[in-house]
Amino acid sequence: MILSELKEYLKQHEQVSLRDVAIHFNLSETAAQAMLEHWERKGKLKKLDNASCANVCGHECSSCPMQCSMIYRWTETPES
Repeated sequence: MILSELKEYLKQHEQVSLRDVAIHFNLSETAAQAMLEHWERKGKLKKLDNASCANVCGHECSSCPMQCSMIYRWTETPES
């Protein structure tokens, strides 16, 4: 199932761009975003805002090579 594959990918990489997910799973960005939103609704994934993203890549968001407005961070804590 692709949602479980996406979950493992997100846990492994911790932080990904929408474009990375679309390329990795051979999806359109629209389809990838819908899948990411599934984990976001469950509280496992957080979409970074522009200010947070600037701290990540070190660029102004308008010139960011990572397309800052679409960066996601996995937030689920490991189970003990």
